[in-house]
Amino acid sequence: MQSLTGAARDLGIHQSTLVIQINHIERDLGQPLLERAERGMVMKLTRFGKRVITAARKIPAGGAQGHEMIAS
Repeated sequence: MQSLTGAARDLGIHQSTLVIQINHIERDLGQPLLERAERGMVMKLTRFGKRVITAARKIPAGGAQGHEMIAS
């Protein structure tokens, strides 16, 4: 994974907006998705974050069953 700044740039949003969204998702799911790195270092997904990514790729756009897929 790249830096949050690079990811935000790729998404066309501000880095602070991306951080807020990630924090909201982590709070909603109750676990961290990313291993925070020092400034300028590469970020890594946590084991839970990898599960979330795997589940999210299986969900059709607009699907509501994502939370249940991640929890199982």
